[in-house]
This record gives sequence, structure tokens and C-alpha cells, in this order.
Amino acid sequence: MSHTKRIRRLACGALLGGLLGWATGVATAGGYPADYKASKPAEKGDTNSLVRLGAIATYMTDKLNAANGKDSPLCYRNCLTVSYNELLKCLEAKGTYAASESCEQDAAQKMNACDPKCQ
Repeated sequence: MSHTKRIRRLACGALLGGLLGWATGVATAGGYPADYKASKPAEKGDTNSLVRLGAIATYMTDKLNAANGKDSPLCYRNCLTVSYNELLKCLEAKGTYAASESCEQDAAQKMNACDPKCQ
């Protein structure tokens, strides 16, 4: 009987985990989070991809301030920092503003998914 209960719990856990993963994937599929202000290209000439970095830095600062700034949980700050570092790598690889929009979108989505209470 114990073996049957374990199998049921495992199956239910897998089902719930799959549903949660699917729901999270649907909610974060493409684009920017609703509270994110995307970077804008310059009106003339080339736009440096660092403009994207500035937009993410502003978003990260806003999220940290909303979670008590320096007093926010370390795990939350780490989650935001990992996304920021991934953006840096992506911007370096893509090189131009035009080619790096996916970098900004991915970083914003990952930061949006960070839980300020680390639960």
C-alpha cells in the first residue's frame, strides 16, 4: 500500500509540476513584462547596445527598491544579478543594438520571474 501511495504522489507531483511549468512558459513567452520599460533606439545613427543594459539596470534597481533595496533577501538579489550577468554576455555576443533585442527581453523576463520573498 505504501508503494502505491508513493507512485500516486509522484504522478501528481509530476502533473502539477508540468502544469506549473507550462503556465509559467505561457506567461513569459516572448516580449517584455508589463512593468518593464524597453530601451529605445536613437533617432539618428547607430545605437549602442549599452542602451539595453541601461534599461535593464533601471528595471533591476526598481525591483530591488520595491523589495526593500539593500535589505532585500540575498537570494532575490542573486537572482537579479544572474539575469544581469547573462545580459552582459548576450550583449557581448550579439554586438549591436538591432541584434540584441532578444537579450533584453530574456533578461527582463528572468528578472520578472525572481521571487522577492525567495519562496
